[in-house]
Amino acid sequence: MKHILVIPVYNDWKSLNKLIFNLNKSLHFNKQVINEILIVNDNSSEKVKLNLKNLKSIKKINMIFLKKNLGSQKAIALGLDHLKKIKKNFFVTIMDGDGEDDPMQVKKMLKIAIDNPKCVITSNRKKREEPIIFLFLYKIHLFLTYLFTWKWISFGNFSTFSKSNINKILSNNYSLYAHSSSVLKNCKIIRLYSKRKKRYFDKSKLGIIALVEHSLRVNAVFYKNIFITSLIYLIIIIGFLEGNIQFLLGFGIIIFNVFVLIVKLKHWNNFSSLKKYVKKVKLI
Repeated sequence: MKHILVIPVYNDWKSLNKLIFNLNKSLHFNKQVINEILIVNDNSSEKVKLNLKNLKSIKKINMIFLKKNLGSQKAIALGLDHLKKIKKNFFVTIMDGDGEDDPMQVKKMLKIAIDNPKCVITSNRKKREEPIIFLFLYKIHLFLTYLFTWKWISFGNFSTFSKSNINKILSNNYSLYAHSSSVLKNCKIIRLYSKRKKRYFDKSKLGIIALVEHSLRVNAVFYKNIFITSLIYLIIIIGFLEGNIQFLLGFGIIIFNVFVLIVKLKHWNNFSSLKKYVKKVKLI
């Protein structure tokens, strides 16, 4: 069965080279092949530098160039939009290019996806190699998301699924906010659990503000749930609490809703408005 990897990249070519090398090594060991790697170049400011020698288990590498830096979530969505034009059936694995997604997990995810073609297989993070402040913020993100949406979203981009799921993932334009939320909103999932690896090189370029905004984007997909849940919480707070605690909790809920709504409006797009940024598809 044809298997295609989608990897969004912005400047991190050194890490991508190591990821491709490790993927090829893992596939060769397991006597498997990847038919294609589709790299979505998110308008990198650095020149493309890829070492593609001796890739015996990777048949083809294509690259989509974007004219504007749109962020990894929109880059992934545009990559999937490109793949849905392929007529024959195939399976897709989405990975980040920095090494945090374990190449050794791909074989297991693909096997389960083949056995369950109507489901998306997600790799959930049971441990993360990150600074304490980021781990603390991530726990807050998980807790707040569950508190307001009743969804436990402990996975990111790393996922495997059949072509039949692409239209579901891209429906509602939710994937332009966050791939994980769109998957959970539109598809049945099967959760796998694995340790999130350490980045191959350098530190993450994402700052705390960008991480907070990403958390709000994840929540923006479920804004109706958040609004209804918030009303229920406010009724309870007004009915059973008094004084400063009533004010602080009520104000906090309202501010959270305002921020989610702002992010939802800020990142609202549709595919027709973004396709103009797809520069070309190049065979490497």
